[in-house]
Amino acid sequence: MAAAVIERSWRDSTPESVEDDLASLWRDIAGNGPSIARAVMANLIVFRFHERRARPSDQPPLGTDDAIEALIGLHPSRTIVIENQRGDNAEQSPTSAGVGISVFGSAATRYGVERIVVRSACADVSLPSIVRRFLRGDRPTSVWWTEDLSRDVPSDALVDLARQLIYDSRTWHDVRSGFDVVAPLATSQRIDVADMNWRRLDPIRRALAHAVDGLQPGSPPRLSIRHRPGEAALGWLLAGWLAARLHPPRNAWPSIEQSPAGDDVVTLVIDDGATRVTTTLTEDRVHVSRAGMAPIVIPSPREQPAEAMAAELRTLSRDAALADALAAIGQRSVES
Repeated sequence: MAAAVIERSWRDSTPESVEDDLASLWRDIAGNGPSIARAVMANLIVFRFHERRARPSDQPPLGTDDAIEALIGLHPSRTIVIENQRGDNAEQSPTSAGVGISVFGSAATRYGVERIVVRSACADVSLPSIVRRFLRGDRPTSVWWTEDLSRDVPSDALVDLARQLIYDSRTWHDVRSGFDVVAPLATSQRIDVADMNWRRLDPIRRALAHAVDGLQPGSPPRLSIRHRPGEAALGWLLAGWLAARLHPPRNAWPSIEQSPAGDDVVTLVIDDGATRVTTTLTEDRVHVSRAGMAPIVIPSPREQPAEAMAAELRTLSRDAALADALAAIGQRSVES
C-alpha cells in the first residue's frame, strides 16, 4: 500500500544551484513542524521525453509525477528525472531544472524524499555528465526507462551508470525489436534487467511445476501459446522461459499466436501425445486442467505498479529466470 503524502514542496532551479535549493527546501520544511528524516535508500534515474503519451489505464502513466511519488513513498530514492527533448540533439548542458521534496508519514513522524528534474535537449553522450553530479555515490543506482524500448533505446553511457534497468515490455509497440534490445543486456550481464511484465507470469510458472509432473519422457512435448491482443510480449516471455527449461529443438519451439479478445491473458497447451495440459492465466487466477485430475486454481495477486517496482528496487539482484528466458528469445531471433 502506497505511503500517504502529507506535504509537497517544489522550487524552480538551475542545474548549478540544485543542491543549494534543495538545502533551502529542507530548512523550510523542518521549520514547519516536527522533526523530519531525509530518506534515501537508492538513486533512481527516471528517463522520459518532454511529451508524455497517454495510455489507457486506471493507473498513472509510467514516469508521471504521480507514479514516481507513489514509488518513492514505498522505496525512498533520490530521484533524478531526465526530461530530454526527442530528436538529433547536440552535446550541450541542460536547459533548466527543478527540485522538490515529497513528505510522507504522519504529522508526528515524517520523512522526506528528494526529486530533481533536469530538462535538456542534448545528445545521449551528454546525459551521464548531467546525471552523475546528482547521484549519491554510496547508494545503488537504478534506471527506470519509461519510454518504449522497442522504439527508443537507452544509450550505453546511461546504462553504464546503473546496476539495474527497469522497464515494462507491455508498452512495446514492436515486440521483436524490444527483445533485440534487452536480450544482449541480460546475457552480457552488464546490468540487471527488471521487466514489470515478467512479474505477471509468476503464478503461471508456479502452477506449471504441478501441471507437468508425470508427462511422458522422451521427445519434447508440443507447446502452443495463445495470448490476447496487446499481450504478445507476455506470450514471448512465457515461450522463452519454457525454452530455457526444456531446451527444445528449433522445430519444437513453442508456437505463439494471438487469440480473439477475451478475459484470458495467455493460455499454454502442453501435449506429449498421451496427456494434454491446458494452463490459462486471467487477471485474477491461473486455471490448470488435465485429464484425470481435478483442476488446479491458483489466485493471481494484482500488484499496484508502484508496489511491483518497489519490490524490484528492494531486491536489486539478477533475475536468473528472466535472464535465461531473454537469452532463449535472443537465440531464437538469431536463428530465425
